[in-house]
Amino acid sequence: MVNLSIPRGTRDFGTKEAIARKEVIAIIEEMFKRFGFSPIETPSFENLEVLNAKSTYGEESLNEIFKLEGEDAALRYDLTVPLARFVAMNKDLPMPFKRYQIANVWRKEEPQKMRYREFVQADVDIVGTSEISSDAELIALGSFILDKLGIEGYEILVNDRILLNEILYLFNVPKEKISKVIRLIDKIPKIGSEEVKMQLSSLLNQKDAEAIVEFILKEDSNEKKIELLEANINAKEEVKKFKEFMALLDNYGLKAKVVFDLSLVRGIDYYTSFVWEFVKYDSNGKRLPTLCAGGRYDNLLGIFSGEKIPATGMSVGLDRVMDIIGNNELRKSYAQVFIAYIGDNLDYAIRIANVLRSNGIYTDMNITKRGLSKQLDYINSMGIRYAIIVGDSEKKESKLKLRDMLSGSEELLSLEEAINVLKGTK
Repeated sequence: MVNLSIPRGTRDFGTKEAIARKEVIAIIEEMFKRFGFSPIETPSFENLEVLNAKSTYGEESLNEIFKLEGEDAALRYDLTVPLARFVAMNKDLPMPFKRYQIANVWRKEEPQKMRYREFVQADVDIVGTSEISSDAELIALGSFILDKLGIEGYEILVNDRILLNEILYLFNVPKEKISKVIRLIDKIPKIGSEEVKMQLSSLLNQKDAEAIVEFILKEDSNEKKIELLEANINAKEEVKKFKEFMALLDNYGLKAKVVFDLSLVRGIDYYTSFVWEFVKYDSNGKRLPTLCAGGRYDNLLGIFSGEKIPATGMSVGLDRVMDIIGNNELRKSYAQVFIAYIGDNLDYAIRIANVLRSNGIYTDMNITKRGLSKQLDYINSMGIRYAIIVGDSEKKESKLKLRDMLSGSEELLSLEEAINVLKGTK
């Protein structure tokens, strides 16, 4: 006997869960299209030379890549690097190029709650413009998606990696240590500020380590934080641009609170300026894994194309979204209606099914030799809302019985009348 199991960090999805996931994906994709994005598709694995390109994922992330044995290739870690490779290989793309892709990615990290080794990312990117309006569009899109999915109480954290670098220069962090310091700051939500201070002390003196953490974690309004930067750092133009960016977001009427979080990093090295995360907290105030995240990465595409091409992008974590909203659907079938028949009336049931299906109504029907009560039990077990019941008398009159399985109400109708009910037009 085979010891049946699935690999760590992966999951099976039964019919109920799969339907719920596909319906959420459909909502996400619909919102992508509403904002003017078009799809592309890329392979599930990429050449290692592409994934290992300088300044893409960073040293720690490179260890999380699933390499294919005997091949100079690996499963894709995200959808951004494949996009960069795609753009470099297709130089005739109209700019700005607005693409989306919804697909599986793989990361060889330690599985934990809401963190998996195989998961779905839903990515949108705008390539070919450095205008802050493109970053604002993406944040608005993320907010529209979460609102449409009924997720409440989330916050939108925003920061600017250029401003963060200037803060580190303010505290005399040498340029060669910036990357390591940033990676430690990124761990604050996971390991806490005190542990980060201690680890920073191994790179800097203790006084500077503590001062950096206290500065970036200082609680204050967005306006006060911007004033603090204006008074203390040299990047006046970048501060001005960030102020314009925050003002631009106000035009979208976002329901969520936008928080200028100086500690927000986004751990991947290729981000160059604005970064953001959509976060939610549990009942104990503990921050849950990020629901949506993104940022500007103006240097990544140049690694592959040989020319500087500005870009910004965002990813919606489907699996994390599903963990928040749950599988509320009771259905185990897409069918809107199930045709149950009594006696020798399979031919009549098939004719009804043909008409319903040609009218765009998802229709299932009995294909077993079982009585009506068993058929109705099956309909209930699948969570199908309506049942059509036909027997000798219904066939003779060219009628059918339409039963609402929720209320138990039943009507004798013509096929045309039943179609109107099922389409919601009666």
